[in-house]
This record gives sequence, C-alpha cells and structure tokens, in this order.
Amino acid sequence: MSGYLCAPNGARPEVAYERGCAWDSISFHWYRRELVEDPDNQELIREFLDAGPWHRFYDAEGTVEVDPANRVLTTLWLTKREHVVHCMYTLRQTHLWLTKGFDPPFNYSHTIHCTSYLANIILESPVPDMDKLTIHAVPYPLDWQLVSTHSSRNDIELNTNTTIGQA
Repeated sequence: MSGYLCAPNGARPEVAYERGCAWDSISFHWYRRELVEDPDNQELIREFLDAGPWHRFYDAEGTVEVDPANRVLTTLWLTKREHVVHCMYTLRQTHLWLTKGFDPPFNYSHTIHCTSYLANIILESPVPDMDKLTIHAVPYPLDWQLVSTHSSRNDIELNTNTTIGQA
C-alpha cells in the first residue's frame, strides 16, 4: 500500500477523523485529508459518484445493501459496472496523485489488476470493428522539441534516412 493509507478499513470514522483522515469514495480507503480534499481529487470523486448511483452489498446475492454513508467497510460486493468505473478512476487518480508529487493511492499490483480487468472486460464482448484501423497514432507531445534536449527538429534523423523537416 502507499504511504498515505491513514487509517485501516474497518476503522471507526471518529478515529479516522481524529487522525486527520478523509474517506475516499473511489477506493473505499481512508487517506490523509489534504490528499482527498485536493480540488482536482475532489473533481475525480464527484465524476466517479456521478457515474453511479452505486449500490453495494454485504452479500453476493445483493439482498443486504450497504448504507452509502457507511465508512466502516471491511468487505462488500459491487457490480461489474462499478468495478469497471472504479478501475478507470483509480488509474486516473493514481496518475493525478503522481503528477502532484503525492505517493500513489494504490500499489502497483492494483494497477496490474485494474488494467487486466479492463482489458478482459473489453475482450469478453469486443465491438464488431475491434480490428478495424480507426486510430491515427501520432507522437506525443506534438511539440516534443520543447521537452527534448535537441535544439530543433532538423537535428534528428529517422531510420528511413530522411531528416525531419525535409520532404
């Protein structure tokens, strides 16, 4: 786990709040308040919640629903849809936190889990034109010379023996 898990799952909210924690609805974890309350992170949480409503359950049959205000979670069941959206937002959240200089909210094994899960979901029911050429991949960033140690595009030779900038 990252260094930011501020209280364990199952901790009573009053204990977590006393420790300076805030609840993250994307991950179901207690993190340091300043990380959860970061405006960009709050926007991610709002987007995640708006993609719902999410109904979580104590049982696999979906008969005993978890109160959405419950912060004392140890285990629960959720839909495949929420799992997909959770994975999408945890990847965004991880990238966001890294760009802000925070430790990532999840460990690498969670990233492996989510990327594998998303790929499997897509490949389970692929769209009919899955193998159709639809994406025109271009170098990113387009203005790479701004982040390159090279002084200009004309200094770089391609494998085709053509210099960028020459026709």
